[in-house]
Amino acid sequence: MDRRVESNADEIFRLGSPRELIEAGVNPTYVITGNMPLVARESLLSRIFSLGEKVVEESLNLFGGVIGAFCIEAVVMDSLEIKVFELSTRIVAGTNLYISGSPYSDLMQKQLSMGRRIALEIREASRTNQLDKILS
Repeated sequence: MDRRVESNADEIFRLGSPRELIEAGVNPTYVITGNMPLVARESLLSRIFSLGEKVVEESLNLFGGVIGAFCIEAVVMDSLEIKVFELSTRIVAGTNLYISGSPYSDLMQKQLSMGRRIALEIREASRTNQLDKILS
């Protein structure tokens, strides 16, 4: 899991009041400049995992299943409602492409990046004659 860092929009509130910002010609922009790993609030975890399970279930219904890493991009509202705005069916920052990118990266094995996890799953599928189940 990660949080997008969006140029000055994430820190603009530290620069001054809205009036001061307008006078200085500073307007919020939302250019994505990076990503930061994060730990989700514990009470949100079951809903977050449920979203992932729903993606897998619907992909099975629609086209035989998603193969590989995916990332659900969402916003958590003040009410703690999760609003999904995009599904990325590829390795992106939220899939923890970096080693120990978040505490969740270490669930299966310590120091396991997304690339290494995929390699391990391919190796295991090959060893058990199940490559047809994971490759398209």
